[in-house]
Amino acid sequence: MKHPDRIFSFKEIESEDDLVEAMTNHKWPLCYSFYHGKLLYLSDGDGEDLPEYAVVTIDKTEGHHCIHGREVGRIKPIGMQAADVHRFVQEMNAGRYHSESPVCILAEPKWHHSCELCRLAEDL
Repeated sequence: MKHPDRIFSFKEIESEDDLVEAMTNHKWPLCYSFYHGKLLYLSDGDGEDLPEYAVVTIDKTEGHHCIHGREVGRIKPIGMQAADVHRFVQEMNAGRYHSESPVCILAEPKWHHSCELCRLAEDL
């Protein structure tokens, strides 16, 4: 993980098509992430214009929002064809992981989350 100290928010996305659409056709705050197919796609990039997602398993939870897992893949969807992003998601869902680095992160459901990365300037 490039940003293990980031507090992530996540939204559950049911369909692969919706996940690919969210990752390729929208701009999100740096904390905004997705949960799909029992995996977290955590926004681990350095800027909203260059999204990068760390794909993380949920092996154990602790307290309200602490997740122990493994980073099993990374994707930078900007400029990728939707078919290539679909293939990546399918590999992750099938357990064909690219790595297995242990991580411990904080991730909150979107409805519960607020941080300096997603609040509007006038809210600060």
